[in-house]
Order: sequence, then structure tokens, then C-alpha cells
Amino acid sequence: MKSLRDEWSYLVHSKYPIIAIIFPLIAVLGYSLLLPSSQINDANVVVVDQDNTAYSREFIQKIDASPYMNVAEIVSYTDNPEQYFYHEQYLAVISLPHGLEDNHNRSLSSRVGLILDNTNVQSITSIRTAMQEISVSENMELSVPAMLKTGMNAEQAQGALNGIALEVRSLFNPTNDYQNTTILAFTCMFSFMILNINSLPLVARLRVSKRLAAELQNPFNILLRMLPYTLFSTAGLIFSLGMLKVFGGGRFEANPILFIIPVVLYVFGTVCINVLVAWGAAHPGIAIGRMVMILMPAFVLSGAVLSRSLFPPLAIQIGDFFPFVWMYKFLRTMGLRGAPLQEMLPELGSLLLYVGVLSMLVIARALWEKQKLAKQTAGNASEKGSPHPVVPASSTGGGLSMQGAPSAPMHEPIKG
Repeated sequence: MKSLRDEWSYLVHSKYPIIAIIFPLIAVLGYSLLLPSSQINDANVVVVDQDNTAYSREFIQKIDASPYMNVAEIVSYTDNPEQYFYHEQYLAVISLPHGLEDNHNRSLSSRVGLILDNTNVQSITSIRTAMQEISVSENMELSVPAMLKTGMNAEQAQGALNGIALEVRSLFNPTNDYQNTTILAFTCMFSFMILNINSLPLVARLRVSKRLAAELQNPFNILLRMLPYTLFSTAGLIFSLGMLKVFGGGRFEANPILFIIPVVLYVFGTVCINVLVAWGAAHPGIAIGRMVMILMPAFVLSGAVLSRSLFPPLAIQIGDFFPFVWMYKFLRTMGLRGAPLQEMLPELGSLLLYVGVLSMLVIARALWEKQKLAKQTAGNASEKGSPHPVVPASSTGGGLSMQGAPSAPMHEPIKG
């Protein structure tokens, strides 16, 4: 019972009761705001209209009228539909074939192509369902009047019943292999977690060991201390992705050498954020406790498990503050979709600029801390070196003495 009372007293006087109650409430509120709907509405799609007729434009209007799809762009031709998935702006490409209106008027079948980004199955389910509903509706509108006619041959009858044939093509992960989704996500998460555990207490460790003031004589020393974390975390992540491809059969289409560039920026940027977040921690344990401020938001907003299309625009913008979100975007686009690095130059430039800003913030924080420690040292030195006030005082022997010094006796004159 003594152990129970002792632990009870410790917990009651700690912050744990508040944390245990408040954090679940924050999680409920946060996820409720992040996921206002359990389905993706108005997903951006590209329509390749090779027919460019009145009926094809009417068909596009029906696609756009669906609550699940938003026709964001219409093009007349493309020989590389995969390029529309590289920057994660679109979830599907719908191809309307040449002769669509002519086949419709002649009661012949037309094959409409539906190309889906299958890196996240959750994001395309509603699109597939909506296109199937549209094709069934079109077939019914065509077949009912046609079946009332007479003199139809077998080919026309088949075309009347199947006027629109939907051909679905799932790209990048057609078999829904867990190696390319769940296992890949948790592999990156564990690497991210280990990086946070080891880099968050960097400044606190220097403070506890009384070495922080010496390190801050050159503010760039903090950035130099980040390089070993960058080296080992980059090597570990690249090695784990290679093992997943070689032995697990996972998909990785990027050039491993070129893919190191965004991974290095991600690791260095993450360590910068960790240093800034945990700078004021008095002890390494306190610094590690702040991992919840980085790990969970970054992992959720990266789209590793939940499709980013589910999130409101504000949540997506907040996610861009976490380098892990950028890294996972590069992993999906270069690793799974096979995009060349040239296609990702805008994102790479943005990430490089962001990491540069984080580095300057670390230097500014180091300079501010250096100035703060210098003022504290000067204050302590002035307190220790100040002399005691000198006050004249009379001695018991009739002489004068200085307080804090031995008395000097006064001799009476010798009487003759």
C-alpha cells in the first residue's frame, strides 16, 4: 500500500492527470476537424476529350455534376496520363475516345478509359463508383428507346445494351499490395520516430552537461551537430526502402541516388524543427516528451494512411510545415509513381527554401541564447565581485576601526 500511496501522490502532483484528460479531447477535436467527411467529395479529375463533340461535352457535364468528382481540367490529347498524378493535384484521368458521339447515334459501344492513382485506394473508391453509375445511366437512356425500334441486328442490340463500356486501369499499385501502402507507411514512421527520439534532446543534453555556452560561441556549431543525424537517418531510410523492394517485393521506381536529395533535406529540416521545439527544455526527458507535437501531426497529414484529399485545405497547408509530409510526397511521386526528379523541381526548390529558413531560425535562436547566457554570466560576476561597504565604527579600546578590518588602537599621550 505504501508503494500505491507513493505513486498516487507522485501522479497527483504531476501534470499527468491533466495530460491524460486533455490530450484525448484534443485528439478527438483535431481528428474531427481534419476529417469532416468520411468520403472524398469533388475529387479533381482530368478529362481527355478526344471526340470534342456536343455529346462528349454533355458527358463531361454529367461527370462534373457528380458529387464525387470535379472536372478540373479538360485536354484534347495526352500520351502520358501518368504525369497528371505527379504533383498530387488529380486523382483520376478520364479518357473519352474519338467517335463517341457517332457510336452513340449508331447505337454502338464506346470504351471510356478511367485511369486511377492507386497509391491510396481510399481516395479513388468513390470515383470508380461514380463512373460506374454514370455509365449505367447512359446505357439505360440509350437502350430503352433503341429496344423499341425494329430491324436491329445483333451488333446494334449489344451496343444498345452496352453503349458505354467503362475500362478501368489502376496505376502504380494495381494489386493493392500492402508493401506499397501500410508497410511502407509504418517503415517511414518508425524511421521518423527514431530520428525524433534522438534529435529532440540535442540542446538539452548540451545544457545538462554544461557545454551549451561553449557551443554557442559559434552559432553554426548547432547546425554542424545535425549532420550526423542527417547521415545516419538518410542511410537508414534508403537502406530500409531497398530491403522492402528487394525482399518484400515493394515498388520503388526512383533513382536511389537522386532520391537521397529530398531525403537529406527532410532529415535536416526535421532536426531543425526538433531543435527549435525542444530548445527551452531543461532536461533531455522533457525534450523527448515534446515529440507528440511533431510525430503525430506529421504522420497523419502526410497521407501515409489517410488520403490527403480527405483533409480541408487549411489542414493541408499546416501539413506543409512538417518536412516528413514533403518527404512522403516525394516518396509517392518518385518512388511509387516513377516520376523523374525534373518533374519535382518546383517541390524540391520549395523544400530547399523552407529548410534554409529553418536553418536561419536555428542560428537566430542560438544567437539569442548566447546573448542571454552572456548577460547572466555578467550579472553573476558583478554579484560575486562587489566589495562589502566600508563603514567607520568605534572600537571598544577608544580607537577607530574599519568594519571588516582589524581595529587600530589610539594611544593616550604620556603625561610628564
